[in-house]
Amino acid sequence: MAGKTRVAKYQADRTNQKLYFCRLACQAAGDSSDKQLYQAHCETAIFHLYGTYLAFLQELGHFYGLNLSAPTMVDIKQALSARTQVSPEIQRLQLLQQQGFLANVERAYQRCLYAVQPEEIESESAAIVNKQPSARDLIVNVVTLSNQWLPDDATIREWRQQFLTLIEQLRAGMVEF
Repeated sequence: MAGKTRVAKYQADRTNQKLYFCRLACQAAGDSSDKQLYQAHCETAIFHLYGTYLAFLQELGHFYGLNLSAPTMVDIKQALSARTQVSPEIQRLQLLQQQGFLANVERAYQRCLYAVQPEEIESESAAIVNKQPSARDLIVNVVTLSNQWLPDDATIREWRQQFLTLIEQLRAGMVEF
């Protein structure tokens, strides 16, 4: 990253910071014995990992000199195509977003944000209602059922390491002349 402007350096620092926060959340999840606390730490790690992706997009936007405050891959690709430029970094990210660890990170992030689809809830609710549980049991069951989709901390650590390796490779190719 030699020769980078101060703004581009800040963007790289932000990306690195999000990776660091993800690592801390994974450590906290691994140290947690409480199921709900473990879930909270894993979700936090996923949020920071997705934040890494967003921060890296912003880093790419600054690298290419684009004036985008919250860039997406589509925004960067369109702005570069208007200049008849192509970004090998964006091409690589798109492949991983379609099938690869980035697709898994994005899917986990979406599941952290949004409730399970109604048809899935109905089948789970029917099973719970048939047992005639108390109100307290319903709350416990909802918490227990809601995290079945959540990747474990080892999986999140693996995604983080893959993302770290990818970012290092892409940055090595991002050289200003």
